[in-house]
Amino acid sequence: MRTSIFYLRNLLLLSMVTCAASAIAQQIELSHQTWSAEVIREQGQPVIPLFDGWFPNADGTRTLCFGFFNMNRQQALSIPLGENNYLSDDRFSAALPTHFDPLPPAYRHVFCAFTVTVDDRFARDDRIYWHLSSNGQDLKVPGHTLPAYVLDEPNSNGRGDIAPTITIANESARGRTGLVASQIILGSVNEPIELQATISHPDTEVWVGWAKHSGPGEVSFSEKEYMVSTDSSASVKARFSKPGDYVVRLQSIDDIAAFEFYCCHSNAYFHVRVSD
Repeated sequence: MRTSIFYLRNLLLLSMVTCAASAIAQQIELSHQTWSAEVIREQGQPVIPLFDGWFPNADGTRTLCFGFFNMNRQQALSIPLGENNYLSDDRFSAALPTHFDPLPPAYRHVFCAFTVTVDDRFARDDRIYWHLSSNGQDLKVPGHTLPAYVLDEPNSNGRGDIAPTITIANESARGRTGLVASQIILGSVNEPIELQATISHPDTEVWVGWAKHSGPGEVSFSEKEYMVSTDSSASVKARFSKPGDYVVRLQSIDDIAAFEFYCCHSNAYFHVRVSD
């Protein structure tokens, strides 16, 4: 009996210490935390800017890929361009996202949401920082062209994979740099607007996912992500809560599990102008 009481007392003390340590750990700034799935919360956590790597282009330029990880299960964050969302080097332009959805557990990480193309003025030792501040955390990630971070693009000979081709109104592109639709789509607040693209790939089906990339209001989609037969139309109905200019991002890959190998997906961007 004395042994049992001694064991229970120590177990209680251990539980108290563990709980106290957990409470203290929650107060540690993200930059000082050891990574753990325990830092993912329903809300109140920041969006993590990520550098996914880079790839060379035929014309001698190089393209840097940036993605993100929303550490909230429920909270979507809007971070306008400016002091809380910017690139450190104004020599190069990019269409930064300003909206960050909470992400499904199947992938969480949005891979290469936008790219930055640099020319020969950008040396190996140079860095472009994406600064992103949210929920009280000021974070930044360096983009660079170190050889260890080179990506297969738009295909991987080792895995025998290739990025889907996305076609919008007779314009086609494959890969992370993506296709920016030249036509502005017009619509009205709270009225469904159909967005449409054709996806081609050697596989019989591919995954497509739709997201608000930027814009002043909320965007709801009839279906956020799904599998679609190749060489057929991938379409979605989107509703916009406020007037203004929006960018909707479409991503496609043969299967979301392939994101783990950093190859091979394609991006497309729709510009939508919404009136009252």
